[in-house]
Amino acid sequence: MGARGASEKGPRAVRHVGMTGALGKALVAATLAFAGLAAGGLSAAGTAGAVGASTAPGAPPFAHACSTPSGGHAACTAIRLLTPARNWHPRGPAAGAAKHGTGNGGGGGSAVALPTSGYYPGDLLSAYGLGTAASSMKAGPKAATVAIVDAYDDPTAASNLAAYRTSLTGATDPATGLTDAKIPPLCGSTPATGCVTFRKVNQSGGTSYPSPSAGWSEEISVDLDMVSAICPACNIVLVEASSASMSNLAKAVEYAKSLDPAAVTNSYGAGEFSTETTYNATYSAGTTTAITAATGDSGYGAEFPAASPKVTAVGGTSLTFTGSGSTIAWSQTVWSTAGAGCSAYEPVPSWQAVTGVYREKAVCQNREIGDVSAVANPYTGVAVYDTYHGTGWMVFGGTSVATQIIGATYGLAAGTGTLQPTPSGLYPDGTTTATSSTAGLTPVTSGQDASCGDYLCNATDRLSSGYNGPTGLGTPDGVGAFQTAAATSGSLSFTTSSSSGTTLIAGGTAGPFTVRLSTAAPSTGLTVTLSTTSSGGGFATSSTGTFTSPYQVTVPGGSTTSPSFSYHDTVAGTQTITAAATGWSSATLSVTVDPGPLAKITISPSTASVTDGGTVTFSATGADAYGNAVTVDPSWSVTASSLGTFSPTTGASTTFTASSSATGTGTITATAKTATTKTVSGTATVTVTSLEPMAVTVAAGTVVKKGPHYHVPLTVDATSSTTAVAGATAVLQVFAGTKCTGTPVATGTGTTGSNGEVTFTFTTRQVGTWCALATVSASGYEPGSGITTFTT
Repeated sequence: MGARGASEKGPRAVRHVGMTGALGKALVAATLAFAGLAAGGLSAAGTAGAVGASTAPGAPPFAHACSTPSGGHAACTAIRLLTPARNWHPRGPAAGAAKHGTGNGGGGGSAVALPTSGYYPGDLLSAYGLGTAASSMKAGPKAATVAIVDAYDDPTAASNLAAYRTSLTGATDPATGLTDAKIPPLCGSTPATGCVTFRKVNQSGGTSYPSPSAGWSEEISVDLDMVSAICPACNIVLVEASSASMSNLAKAVEYAKSLDPAAVTNSYGAGEFSTETTYNATYSAGTTTAITAATGDSGYGAEFPAASPKVTAVGGTSLTFTGSGSTIAWSQTVWSTAGAGCSAYEPVPSWQAVTGVYREKAVCQNREIGDVSAVANPYTGVAVYDTYHGTGWMVFGGTSVATQIIGATYGLAAGTGTLQPTPSGLYPDGTTTATSSTAGLTPVTSGQDASCGDYLCNATDRLSSGYNGPTGLGTPDGVGAFQTAAATSGSLSFTTSSSSGTTLIAGGTAGPFTVRLSTAAPSTGLTVTLSTTSSGGGFATSSTGTFTSPYQVTVPGGSTTSPSFSYHDTVAGTQTITAAATGWSSATLSVTVDPGPLAKITISPSTASVTDGGTVTFSATGADAYGNAVTVDPSWSVTASSLGTFSPTTGASTTFTASSSATGTGTITATAKTATTKTVSGTATVTVTSLEPMAVTVAAGTVVKKGPHYHVPLTVDATSSTTAVAGATAVLQVFAGTKCTGTPVATGTGTTGSNGEVTFTFTTRQVGTWCALATVSASGYEPGSGITTFTT
């Protein structure tokens, strides 16, 4: 393959997949065949038609917020999932199962019902290791600012932003079990400590806004919500360009940079053009300001401004998880339509020029796109609130989402340390292989956005650094890759004098602990922030106090030891507690939380119905008072022993066999004893029923002769004592003679309709007497049969 230094683009087609299928069965005997075939035979009507479905391809299940731009213009990169229920991210049984945040009411917003699909802020902070930074950053006038550049106006930007922040502050996602960080309220007319300032201006900084746009308003909602999710304490400025022309967007970027924000985010792009380098000075990170831009949503192919060499080009991933709460594990692959490629006009920057580590000359001799990445697949998308063009909560993806996540990560980096704003700072010097521990990024190792045959579109072909086009060097693993390493004043460590060490039982405490400093604290003292990876963990200076996380202790000036504190946790597993202080090397400690004593037994299923002689399997699970799993080995019993028996009679699982001579309802009980001989039990309900009799008749209709063939309609009717039996399977056999014995000459199968009937047509050339035997079966009924004779 030759070197790529031009705007080489792969296919940009959206494939729509429909499903078609048909299933039929032909049961033939002697010389007879089903009706509909040339020879005639036996066929069923009613609901006994074809099994299967044919669904014509429809519209795609997602929509780009912005249409294809005209020349000299850019398109936004937000993509809305039209059917949020199709989002991969599974929600709980009902949206109401989510734990609502406390609300903040800031900026005139009021809490709305929680979203039913899409990732919450707490999910994203967990996936990218940003929770500690987000919780430690304080809101106020001096907090870091993120400037968002978009085109046109969103008249409802402020109210939608307030609703998002108010609704999701402290909310718990029922699918992941993760709780969102506290999102500070929006300030009123006056900036103040503890609230976030939001301003909306035009491309010159004024308040005469451009005309509204439905598509760009969706983009604006995505951008504002994602910055709020990742950097809840960041102040936000929305700069609205007069149009989506590159010239107007560049003017908006210039104004945004004049505010000296931590980041200027650009969730838009256009195909490369020969004069794009004239805009490079505008799209250049400064010493205190990062510039982020989306790589696009059209798969392989470079776009501008992402191709600009001093822009952090942000690609896209698919984000999934297993487990929940403290055991959650995140996984990312290349999003199949994330932008990537080799620039046609931008020369290779020095920091990307290390052959074999960040590029291969035979593949690309210019700037490679992208640099880093985050979630962008709308099928694993994020929850966004918009009421200007939308109706409230929606699910969005696109590299717009990823661009704002990275921009807000720069904001977190500035708010909790010294910002490293340039894309060059993301790339180690190339003398060693980059890893997540050295670069602060997690490489993405699978997936592709095209079939180009190399690392620019395929993560499997990644270079030694982990670099690949669609996801760059990977996704954030904390803020370390976005900060300049500062000389530390010293290091922190945990100490404990307790004999229990670092092990506790759920609901109990470990400690007391202290934080030890390698050198004495400054004269003003040192504030140390304690945090934990556990959703049920917390700290307090008293073993009986109110436990919270994060929690702060102050080391007095001149001292090397903090006040003592205890750690309390209710979630079993190995948890990590962290002590951090600005300018000091942090400390971590693993704490083992064992489950508490057995407090509850749950039987599954909780209710079961079985017919006489049938079986059902029950299983028992144990838990402590906090819901942690506890091994259980119960004995099984039923209140009415005549209803059935268990095998085995002890153990976590058993099979109940219903009696064939008794019916009724009984209580299943699983009983176990704790280490202190306390009895714990769980119950379920079982109902043993007898099968209802079913009456079956067969009726022959009028014989019709057409040519040499006789056609006889045969109607099978199935009824119970009270109603017609619909959905029953009827097998009809026709025998020669007056008795239904021997080998049938024709057989057909059908399903009864709502009236309990299914009609077959028997076709033959022969004159004679025939016997028709119908056998019908249906769930909950005893099988039934019926016979009739007829002549042709």
